Amino acid sequence: MDSNSSQISQVQGCDFTTEELQQFHRYYKYDWPESLANSSLVSKIDHFSTQEPSVDTERLRRWLRTMGIQDESELTPEQQLYSRFEAFDFTTAPGFNEFLTKVYMPGTQANKHDIEERMERAKAEYYNSRVEKIDYDRYSKHKEETKPKPVCPYQHLWEKEKQGTANNSQFEHVKIIDLADHVDGKLTAEALENLNQAVEDAADPQYYALAIMRTQTDDAVFLPALDNKTSESSLAALRACLRLEIALRRLNADKPVIMFANGAVDPTSLGIIHATTETVLSENFCVEPSTAQFPTSIYSWAHLGNATPGTAEYILCHPAMTIRGSEWQGALELGRGFVGHRKFADAAERILLAASCPPPQTRNALRQACLVESAYPGPCKITVWKNEITQYFAPLAQETDKNGSVTSLDKLNKLVKDLGALGKPWAEKYIAFADSADQMKKRAVWIAALEAARKLEYSQALALEYSLAKAILAGECETAETAQELVGRIVSKGPSIADIISINEAEMESRNENKAETQPNALQVEIPGECPFAKMYRKNPQQFQHIDLKSISNHKPLNLDK
Repeated sequence: MDSNSSQISQVQGCDFTTEELQQFHRYYKYDWPESLANSSLVSKIDHFSTQEPSVDTERLRRWLRTMGIQDESELTPEQQLYSRFEAFDFTTAPGFNEFLTKVYMPGTQANKHDIEERMERAKAEYYNSRVEKIDYDRYSKHKEETKPKPVCPYQHLWEKEKQGTANNSQFEHVKIIDLADHVDGKLTAEALENLNQAVEDAADPQYYALAIMRTQTDDAVFLPALDNKTSESSLAALRACLRLEIALRRLNADKPVIMFANGAVDPTSLGIIHATTETVLSENFCVEPSTAQFPTSIYSWAHLGNATPGTAEYILCHPAMTIRGSEWQGALELGRGFVGHRKFADAAERILLAASCPPPQTRNALRQACLVESAYPGPCKITVWKNEITQYFAPLAQETDKNGSVTSLDKLNKLVKDLGALGKPWAEKYIAFADSADQMKKRAVWIAALEAARKLEYSQALALEYSLAKAILAGECETAETAQELVGRIVSKGPSIADIISINEAEMESRNENKAETQPNALQVEIPGECPFAKMYRKNPQQFQHIDLKSISNHKPLNLDK
């Protein structure tokens, strides 16, 4: 660009000045009065010229035509037809969701270009059969020929940009829970019960999927902390949270549950987002697990699937680990997609439309839509430390010997010693928690809880999570000889999850006093995907005493293919 010229010359075909382009951009972003929101282009330009008298209206019209924006009076009948087609609201069109089966077809690769083309064809087919006649091939050719050229250096600031929130009230077959309608501040027991009721409403056959999002938020928080005003309110909120987690997992076994996490998640409410892997994240998503007062979402951390052994211990013992979308979707494999904040609302609407696809293709359509909308979330910090996790943190995940000669605190002390011997800045920064006895005890409890949870059913892990939180709030960690002793006592003598989520504290204490010391943590709650024989055993282990379970485990599986 010539320093003596005010012309933008670096973009071929653009003869608008920098000042003009800035002015035209202000026109495009102008906040129109309600009386002009649906007015013609001529009326809008006239109004804008009164606000900025220096604007050259003819050159503004020329720029708008360059961008593919014309007044209705300037269009041919065929162009007017195409404009009506493009402006048609397919999200509210009765029966359009039936056409989505032609867009998200099972067995096809989720290619963004192909899906966009199939979606456009489906829209044209619907419009042609139910609204007015349109020739898709002619429309497609016209669209390609009139596609605007990117001649505006400011175009990236407004093209395909939709600040705000998804049009979430228009999806008849998707139950949408807006957290902003239920949560104001921290997650109280009452707010969580209201959310639980909304989840139960989603079981209605009218809905093919449940979507959870948060609109109208200024602090970029998706899920705030559980109520912690008092010990009683903390435990009440935790019980309600566990009920919500179970309800979400139960529903997710029947129909997809998707969360649009465009904000931070407090570690105390992490179990809610752990209830599904159908999660779409943005750069605003983050969580700091080690800041929790007591272990949360134990079962999910203990069963990270393909993650490197020791990953959970590395994360939860880290003094300042912030998990973002790149880690959640990358090494942890807990997310379904990543979308930048500026495009989040648009992407959410397209994904919600895919979730309107009738069963049994709903989940497949949802996942394909998430995949094509997803972008690269950035490098994963956990993957960078894979070798160090294997060498130093995997031993923390190994089972403690049964005689108790090596405790979780012993393993933690060895980790501190080994990292200290490295003499590297990252290692010294990591083990800074070793200077505090309370922080060491906290991490020892986490390690013991993870070890126990790897051998428990989901409902038992939930019961452990609640009872452990209750013990920590009561200061029992200070009196317990070891973290293993505390966790082991809770697993063997603690209340079942059915007792926890269905009765109050006074009744629970009464039942615990009458409970046999050797009675295992009974399972009374229906958990999707649980082995039916495991459930029978948890309910009444006495009836299986005559069976040699160890001998059965040594049998080779039958080869039914022969």
